[in-house]
Amino acid sequence: MKRRTPYDDIDPEQLIARDWLALSRSRLANERTLLAYIRTSLAMIGLGALLAKWIGHPAAVLGGVALAIFGVLVIAIGLTRFVQENRRYRRLSNRPD
Repeated sequence: MKRRTPYDDIDPEQLIARDWLALSRSRLANERTLLAYIRTSLAMIGLGALLAKWIGHPAAVLGGVALAIFGVLVIAIGLTRFVQENRRYRRLSNRPD
């Protein structure tokens, strides 16, 4: 199921300079969001490794592995979201000559 946004109905030929600047800001915000997803997932993976290796208790090992798996899931979600938004911005930024 494709998620609908207000950008879906915009014709790139009708955009003015203010709109082009807004698209640039949105692209940069999308990249910052991807970096936040990466930072969060690396912290989760690192904490999971710390729990699994140094605490040593079976429950801590299980929690550490769960955190590491969840960290990988977070980065997959972030990459998927980034690619979807990036495609949408590229479609809109096909500037007419």
